[in-house]
Amino acid sequence: MFTVLPAFKYGWQEIQKKLMLFLVLTLIFSAADIVSSYLLKDIVIDENMDLMQISEILPVDTMLKIAGISFALLILNFFVVVLVLARLKAEKPTDYLKRKFKLFPNYILLMILKMLAIGLGLMFFIVPGIVLLLALYFMEYLFIDKEMPILDTFKASWDITKGYRVGIFFFEFNLYVLGMFLAFPQTFWPNTMITYILMVLINLIWLPFSWSARGFIYKMVWQAKTSL
Repeated sequence: MFTVLPAFKYGWQEIQKKLMLFLVLTLIFSAADIVSSYLLKDIVIDENMDLMQISEILPVDTMLKIAGISFALLILNFFVVVLVLARLKAEKPTDYLKRKFKLFPNYILLMILKMLAIGLGLMFFIVPGIVLLLALYFMEYLFIDKEMPILDTFKASWDITKGYRVGIFFFEFNLYVLGMFLAFPQTFWPNTMITYILMVLINLIWLPFSWSARGFIYKMVWQAKTSL
């Protein structure tokens, strides 16, 4: 178990060190967020709907566009994890990326397998899905950092998160609550220019902050487990 304050403090410190790199990644994520919001602006989704009901009211072309955006963000996440790990190791991000880029094709396969595993867990009620989400939390970090075979990352992430899953859950819950609070522009001024501008400005702080905090927790959990 751990407290989230050191992770949040580290996240804030890291934002200031590689501001331009974080800025570029954040702007791309923000653009994807805005496009997704625009695509869904005329579709009313009730919070009580399940995935099947939501899929029934979404036009096929909209679903394909959102799937394409999600896949693009999955790809972009590789560069986010590389940047976070490079900062943790005090290495130059471009040098670290050159060494790790060979892992990119298998990273895509790993993330697809991870999402399928979590998705299957969610199909068999919420709790198994949440357990898998927490247990497989560090798969991409282990894959890129330690260059493990794909299947080994399942077991390694499962092992190192034992005893820390409650802490990871509350960390993600805190991020969720803060994220919902920071989503106020969409609540008060849905799908307007001021909404999109405020979303970008908020993301410029919020996304690098959360990315770096997750990296800090990975480092802490790995060091705690390997020092036993």
